[in-house]
Amino acid sequence: MFYYTGQNLENPYEKGGPADNNEWVEIWNDVFMQYDKKADGTFVPLKQQNVDTGLGLERVSAILQGVKTIFETDLFVPLMEKIAALSGKELRNFSEEMTLSARIIADHLRASTFVLADPRSVRPSNTDQGYVLRRLIRRAIRHGIKLGIEGFFTVELADVIIAQYKDVYPELDRTLDFIRSQLQKEEAQFHSTLAQGEREFKKMLDQLQQEGSQKLTGEMTFHLYDTYGFPLEMTRDLAREHGLEVDSEGYETAFKIHQETSRAGAAGRFHGGLADNHEETVKLHTATHLLQQALREVLGDHVYQQGSNITQERLRFDFTHPEKLTPEQVKAVEDKVNEAIAADVPVYYEMMSVEDAKKAKAIGLFPDRYDEKIKVYTMDRFSKEICGGPHVQHTGVLGHFTIKKEESCGAGLRRIKAVVSGGETGIEFAGEK
Repeated sequence: MFYYTGQNLENPYEKGGPADNNEWVEIWNDVFMQYDKKADGTFVPLKQQNVDTGLGLERVSAILQGVKTIFETDLFVPLMEKIAALSGKELRNFSEEMTLSARIIADHLRASTFVLADPRSVRPSNTDQGYVLRRLIRRAIRHGIKLGIEGFFTVELADVIIAQYKDVYPELDRTLDFIRSQLQKEEAQFHSTLAQGEREFKKMLDQLQQEGSQKLTGEMTFHLYDTYGFPLEMTRDLAREHGLEVDSEGYETAFKIHQETSRAGAAGRFHGGLADNHEETVKLHTATHLLQQALREVLGDHVYQQGSNITQERLRFDFTHPEKLTPEQVKAVEDKVNEAIAADVPVYYEMMSVEDAKKAKAIGLFPDRYDEKIKVYTMDRFSKEICGGPHVQHTGVLGHFTIKKEESCGAGLRRIKAVVSGGETGIEFAGEK
């Protein structure tokens, strides 16, 4: 479905239809699902025929507000004006290229801000979803540099985004500190790697001159991207300045190999529950649930599990938090876990739909399919978490909980090692409610 935004209402097709005239804007997509295409290329009518539709909400808002693009709507204007102010220029005086850069910054940082506020707590990294987030943030930074913005700016723009959306998306306000710290760290790291990458590029340049070559190989180009965050277009710009060609095809090959390796690693991970059901391991597993809830209560709702390793001797728990815990915070977390143990509350699980689990405010990773039933373990008011189990039947058997070590294990990540002692033996496992 297309909407005409031009002035010639008597003859809107004078300059052509949607394919030829950009005054026509597609606001609604309709897909008529009628046939099943077989392997031999033949089409068989579907028994159940459907129409799938998708409405471009922001495009509709642009039309209703009488502007040509979504970046001129009231959702984006404060952000676009802030970008212009940071560049030291007026938005109305931006060239076409500058306008494109400003829109990329606005789009990418808005997306990044929402990703960082998500309960799954994705952080910039070189793998999986974190890799996508890193690319979004760094591309925004590069275009900020192109606009002449000096110094760090992503946090200032995130503040504008959060102020604009927090009433509808309160999780933005709840995770404000986490969002700001992650953007600040990524921006600092990117500026550092840019300088390192430029030095690496000069080494490559010297190597090519010695070899008498005028072409950066795909491996060289991908190395700059994977190690120093240099996107292909940035490397092309540097190469062009020195009269070099870039092996784009070789780069794409190296990039695809990286993607396949990353996907294979993600697919092979173990999810949910314990591999070792020894009673000491199970006790520490239950303590891990109490620990996560205690951390969220002491530090904030931005805390989410990012890794766990449990043996019969100790638990190791990785979680999202931007800074070292103070001794007072460590003590407060310990006290909350031991309060739950002293309360000796029953532990049980329920099989729930995803929707019911969300309504119950269970924490954990929700499956992609909404028709799945998931196991949710509850420990009174002390914990409600998606988990495969097993767990102890009541918290009192854990004994006493002690944090042995708290340390960094990556950007925006902390690690706790803890033990339980003096608990009961011969325990029973929790069952279904």
